[in-house]
Amino acid sequence: MAAEVRFVDRELELSALREWCSATRATPLYVYGPEGCGKTRLLREFVGRFSEYFGRDGVALYVDALEERDLRGAVVPSPSVDAEAVREAVAEAVGHLGLPLGSAISRSISLVIDRVAERLYRRNLRGKYVLVCVDDVVRAIGVRSAERYVKWLYELMWRVSRDYGVSAVNFIVATSEGESRRLVARHRHALVRLLWNLGRGAFEELVEELRPPSWVDAQGLWLLLGGNPGKLIELACSFEWNLERLVGFYREKLVEVVREVRAAGLLECLRGVVEDPDALFHEATESMLRLERVLTRENLIAYKHWTTVGGQRVERDPEVGVGEYYAWQVPLYREVLRSVLGS
Repeated sequence: MAAEVRFVDRELELSALREWCSATRATPLYVYGPEGCGKTRLLREFVGRFSEYFGRDGVALYVDALEERDLRGAVVPSPSVDAEAVREAVAEAVGHLGLPLGSAISRSISLVIDRVAERLYRRNLRGKYVLVCVDDVVRAIGVRSAERYVKWLYELMWRVSRDYGVSAVNFIVATSEGESRRLVARHRHALVRLLWNLGRGAFEELVEELRPPSWVDAQGLWLLLGGNPGKLIELACSFEWNLERLVGFYREKLVEVVREVRAAGLLECLRGVVEDPDALFHEATESMLRLERVLTRENLIAYKHWTTVGGQRVERDPEVGVGEYYAWQVPLYREVLRSVLGS
């Protein structure tokens, strides 16, 4: 199987991001969504197309905040930008910090921009469209630091705009850590947008792209994986299309969650959420709030009553565990928990 699967769908999201980056916005864009929904792939694809959108005036960097040592993986520039020169500038900016590489870059965006501007453009960014995408930064810096981080980016945007006279400067932060969403959303320093799993048609297209065995049922996979491309690729690559092994793997993981929930006296609440994730919204008790914190921390469930990156709403779909306000990140979690609770 190829190292990277062909990019599928997301045209609405790419169009919305292009429009977003056409001017300096009031705040950074904070994108959150289920683990494996495709945030990394979307951002890398967008950076890869940035020169197509803005020509040689497009200067975009993708930063993987979790990359520890590989400079090529930690920072990826848009095609019209000299990649080697960018990496030399980045190494010069953060090499002395003694931190894992991606974390160092994400914490030093201001210095990175200055070094790139100096090395590649002689500090002349006038007329440029500048974008920095920082992926998985919350896992690198910690949930409690997320709101401080986006406030810093918010202030940095205006400094770059003022000092360099760019046509536009924007920052996009992406995370699967749902706990951080509430902290960031309570301030005006970021615009929160949701990226959800693929729709049914795009998901089935991705299934075919992975060349499954003839016995694989794409409809059945949709009901189990709910359009999550990461879980689909995991099934294909790590479990060789063996659904029984995939389910068994997650059963082992989720048994620990059930033990924690049982010890906290929240088992009946969990049964209710398994049947309807919106129980977390409609039954606003202290017990439900405690359960929500557990399920959010474990990246099992997400609050989804937000506008998506593409400007839409994720429609309610009880068949795959998507409610009006909350949704199971992947239906697989709901089905495994239902089995564990019934055993």
